[in-house]
Amino acid sequence: MLCLLKSMGTHIDRGRSGFLRIGRLAVSVGRWLGQKTVQGYRKIDPDVFRHLIHLPLLVFSLFPRRHNQIKPIEADGRRPLVFVPGLGGMRGNFFLIMAYLGFFGHRRSYSVDFKGNTSWEAMAKTLASFVHEVKRVTGERRVDIVAHSMGGLVVRLAIQDHNLGPSLSTLITLGTPHKGTYSARLANTSITRDLRPDSALIQRLNRHPLPRNIKVLSLWSRSELFVIPPEFAICGGSKAVEMTSFTHYSYLIHPRCWETVRQILNS
Repeated sequence: MLCLLKSMGTHIDRGRSGFLRIGRLAVSVGRWLGQKTVQGYRKIDPDVFRHLIHLPLLVFSLFPRRHNQIKPIEADGRRPLVFVPGLGGMRGNFFLIMAYLGFFGHRRSYSVDFKGNTSWEAMAKTLASFVHEVKRVTGERRVDIVAHSMGGLVVRLAIQDHNLGPSLSTLITLGTPHKGTYSARLANTSITRDLRPDSALIQRLNRHPLPRNIKVLSLWSRSELFVIPPEFAICGGSKAVEMTSFTHYSYLIHPRCWETVRQILNS
């Protein structure tokens, strides 16, 4: 009996020792994984996290006004303001900046909708028609435009192909890939192929300078992940306004951008 108890004790000790070794191994593996995770996290560019964090903040964009009607609004002493969205964007993208500018007196603000437009030509034609309708309704000769991302290229195409220049006073672009972007090589659609720096569209747009009667300002950021290299967001002949630390979406949600736009429009 005594021998049996001793044998059981030996097995228990061995089992306990085995569990302890497994436990120490698990702790070591967990510590190693934790260190690797922290190291990997530190290797990721902080701008990536800013981009990811800003995406959920655009939820307000999903609830634009149902109808994109151009209604006559009492003159506010300023030119009508037209907002142009970028690739995959919508009128609701500009809800916050329109509200901000409206608080400071810019009440005649309108945003164009490219829903259903599947080509550059269709978007440029839609924008030109929209601006002419804004002019007709408000009785003004010219408008100012704020364009986000690809929207700035649509404006330039409408100027070249649809004589939009005489109707435009100020053009402010927010993160527009004026010289194309190498990130467009990550997608293979007709639109994104035209966003590549060597595309026929980009080459054609940049062969023709914008009319001198239009004041053009390019807001750009070294923290861009979509416009690569970020300096490609500067339109030739424009005044560059650096907004470094901004992501591609900061222009839509950050008060510093709203105030910068307000100051430009009032200058």
